[in-house]
Amino acid sequence: MLTSSVLGMGSLSMVMAAGGGGEEVHHSILRILHLIYPLENILPQPEKQPDLLLNTFFAFGVLAVFVFMTARSIRSLPESAGQNILEMAVEGLTDFFVDIVGEKGRKYIPFIASYFFYILFLNFLGLIPGFQSPTADLNTTLSFSIIAVVMVNLIAIREVGMGSYLKHFLGEIWWLYWLMFPLHVMGEFAKVVSLAVRLYGNMFAKETLIVVLMGFSLVGLGGPYVPFQLPILLFGAFVGFLQAMIFALLVSIYLGQFLEGHDHEEGHH
Repeated sequence: MLTSSVLGMGSLSMVMAAGGGGEEVHHSILRILHLIYPLENILPQPEKQPDLLLNTFFAFGVLAVFVFMTARSIRSLPESAGQNILEMAVEGLTDFFVDIVGEKGRKYIPFIASYFFYILFLNFLGLIPGFQSPTADLNTTLSFSIIAVVMVNLIAIREVGMGSYLKHFLGEIWWLYWLMFPLHVMGEFAKVVSLAVRLYGNMFAKETLIVVLMGFSLVGLGGPYVPFQLPILLFGAFVGFLQAMIFALLVSIYLGQFLEGHDHEEGHH
């Protein structure tokens, strides 16, 4: 289930991210693929961010191969250290998110965990020389955010029913329905903006700082090469992990708000 969630999310995000690019043109080592016939006529090339989708496709392909190979090697009784580590990671994330979404939301944890793993890989991709973090582009983070908020609302309708779902937007006080409903609707749009801008801002700042410090290293006044960017690379790994966890955590909180609110209503009845 986690496998299909990761692959499905990757496909949707790539389609939505194809809509545009940044303000400046940036290239990566994957740019050479555009020079290979007939790939030059097949691969999409956004005008201002031509390598955005190349890096996203690359990340998606690596993850797809990893998930496929891992699924084939999994045994009912762990026979390798890799499987033990993977199971510990999955169980740890499951226990962590269950405390937020509750038992009713346990079956949706693969959806939430997929965000964590996919965004984590995209964040780390920019730490590899010659590659770019697709999450440093607002189109990518916005597509993730739209998918997340839409799915949370669809899951809420499925789990609590349309009546309870609408009641969540109306609030508890009947004579304030006219005010609370538009505020809650705007709140859903604010979630999209908040998720997208937070992830984009942090990753774009990290990418920009690395490039600037690499420039200082190269100009070095004729002296020996000094990797000024190394501390930022280490800090970037921490930021990449933290931002992936925050994104997944917020998605789980949004979902938990619908599910827990419905459980409280049932408890009162």
